[in-house]
Amino acid sequence: MSLFPSANDFKSGPGVEKDAPRKTGVGRFFELVGRDMSGMFLANLLTCLGFLPVICLVYIGFLMNNLPVMLISAAVGGILAGPVLAGMYDTVLRALRDEAGYWWVTYRKAFKRNFKASILPGVLYCVVVTLQIFLVYFCFNMLYHGTNVGVPLWVATVLNLLIFQMLFAYMWPQIALLDQPLSLTLKNSINCMIAFLPHALAASIVQILFWGVVILCMPLGLLLMLVFGFWFVTEVSCQIVYGDLDRVFHIEESIRKLKDAELEAALREDYAAAEDDTEE
Repeated sequence: MSLFPSANDFKSGPGVEKDAPRKTGVGRFFELVGRDMSGMFLANLLTCLGFLPVICLVYIGFLMNNLPVMLISAAVGGILAGPVLAGMYDTVLRALRDEAGYWWVTYRKAFKRNFKASILPGVLYCVVVTLQIFLVYFCFNMLYHGTNVGVPLWVATVLNLLIFQMLFAYMWPQIALLDQPLSLTLKNSINCMIAFLPHALAASIVQILFWGVVILCMPLGLLLMLVFGFWFVTEVSCQIVYGDLDRVFHIEESIRKLKDAELEAALREDYAAAEDDTEE
């Protein structure tokens, strides 16, 4: 594989009828994996590299047994983690809407476009996830030493995991797709969580179970991150919530209108250039 575009990165669909309905569920998952695995895997590698600083910095705080150091480290590492995670979501969302294009070209443009807008969400995400990991570790560590932290703290920890992962399931696609303030993105995410609660819960559980397995399998979890890591859990989560987002924000219709307008503008320029050549 290469980070530079090749013919294999161009997502055309020979043999597929233009108006054929999209597959759903497991069939849709394997369709996307078979067609877009190259781009998703390469985006996953870049995401792993982007998260390497925050993982190392937070681990140093963990070894120091110092929560404030862990949270500060998470905030610093989130500055780079946010943009690469937005790039991962953009790659998966393009696959979900069957958008053709060279992966590296589209990824690079999306990364530049979303860089500033994804820094603050990246900081928020890394700080919250670090706090969640610390809470889970604290509860199980106390239980291991024979002390039960009590039902209220266990319930608070589980609800914390579920609610924030539901929020992030709708937040990151908006970061990648929409140009809007973070406050509006968070408001929209909360509204989507409530309106599409079963889907939000499903996406949240997928995230929690997958990353729970990765952490429990350490150091083998590092290999899981490289091979499956962000692309797998992002694809499954986005596949669950994408229909909700498209229904609310009319994503595909808006993109189709934008591309039609760009094409019309390009044709007008070509027509004007042809007329100028004729007059000369």
